[in-house]
Amino acid sequence: MDKKEKKTVKTEEAPEVLEEVSKEQEYLELAQRIKAEFENYKRRNSEISMQSFDNGIAHTVEKLLPAMDSFKQARASILDENTLKGVDLVYSQIIKALEEIGVTKIDAKGAMFDPKYHNAVLTGSNPDRPDGEILEEYQEGFIMKNERVIRHSVVQINKIS
Repeated sequence: MDKKEKKTVKTEEAPEVLEEVSKEQEYLELAQRIKAEFENYKRRNSEISMQSFDNGIAHTVEKLLPAMDSFKQARASILDENTLKGVDLVYSQIIKALEEIGVTKIDAKGAMFDPKYHNAVLTGSNPDRPDGEILEEYQEGFIMKNERVIRHSVVQINKIS
């Protein structure tokens, strides 16, 4: 009868042990799921934060570009060399500040036309230049470090018929 009692005890303990193990496993899986969800939450918030920052930069630069265009037009009418040097210095400081926040000018004059970065408004015909080369830039374009175009360069391209 001792053998039967021992067997009964073992069979009675087994479900409790299994129940404890399954509870522990359930809590472990729950903790792992919560940890994974939290990591995803942190990643999403980081991406949203970066996008918001980039959107703020792009919006601010868009608002400053008309003033920069006016600045360049005013520069063209300056005859005094000392004043011209001062204006060029201020303009180069503005461009440097934009570069520090990840905004750069789009290469235009002499580059090959690329519709992702340039907006062609005129064509010219120069047989000494390759077809599709930018002959003239009428308005500067700007791009962010993540290849987001803030404003396309307005250009004239070479078109050989």
